[in-house]
Amino acid sequence: MRGGVKTRSRRKREPQQNGQPMAETEQGDGAESVSSMLRAIKTDLQEFRVENKNDFRNMKEELRNDMKAELAMLKDEVYQSISENTEKANALEIKLAEAEARIAEAEKLNAAMKDALTKVMKNQMIVQSKLTDIEGRSRRNNIRIYGVKEGSESDSMLQFMDGLLKKTLSLPQDMNLRMQRAHRALTRKPEGDAPPRSIIINFQEYTLKEDILKRAWAQRIMHDGQRISFDHDYATDVVQKRREYGNIKRALKEKSVRFQTPLDKIRIHWDTGARTYGSAREAAIEMRRRGYVVPVPERNPAELSPELERLSQATEWQRTGI
Repeated sequence: MRGGVKTRSRRKREPQQNGQPMAETEQGDGAESVSSMLRAIKTDLQEFRVENKNDFRNMKEELRNDMKAELAMLKDEVYQSISENTEKANALEIKLAEAEARIAEAEKLNAAMKDALTKVMKNQMIVQSKLTDIEGRSRRNNIRIYGVKEGSESDSMLQFMDGLLKKTLSLPQDMNLRMQRAHRALTRKPEGDAPPRSIIINFQEYTLKEDILKRAWAQRIMHDGQRISFDHDYATDVVQKRREYGNIKRALKEKSVRFQTPLDKIRIHWDTGARTYGSAREAAIEMRRRGYVVPVPERNPAELSPELERLSQATEWQRTGI
């Protein structure tokens, strides 16, 4: 029994005797659990860090590979674009070279054609000058009379003109005027009050024709109440050019300025001396410079350049020479 009592008392005393060691044990267990938790957290952090590091490394590697792939594609595209642009540039250079060659060839051809055209125009001018000269020479023995009424000639133009010339110019009745032909201008007969056609007379002798012209120009000749005028029978081109001097002649007459119209030119006797002009345009420009109010004719498209006009002056003898 004692033994049993002692045993109970010992058990009863154990909590009192072992109270402090139990608290220390509990404290130790708590520290160990905190430490283990910290170690676990540390381990988790390390694992998370390793995982993140691996993820970042993988992402970096993927990004690097993607960038490399993108750069490679971009490089290929750039190289392809450069190659295409280079091919286009080469093609353009070839086309440009071909265009420059064609332009150079066209310029040479244009210069050659210009030279050829200039030569053709020079030859045409010379030929035209010669034709005008031949036409003028064929008319040298002719006189053209203006203002004779239509129908006055009756049946024979030669007899009518023989009597008219002898009467108006006071020529001897038995004088042989040696007229070969006499006829109206070969145009349609005028109607109404239109001016009558001119009369052309061809003489056998040039000197006789000139003598009749001088007599006619020295007086005022009337026939059937109308004034009639005498002039040379000029070539067609010469007549056209002489008509262009109409306004100039009227302006000079108003100012009492002496002038002459040799063939297709006009010679004006200024106070500073006489000067000859080769065209109505040239004379009109000079007159406007001197204060005259005259219209300036436009340049005729058929007119030649100044160089060809000088050539025309060099061949003038062919039209005016005897």
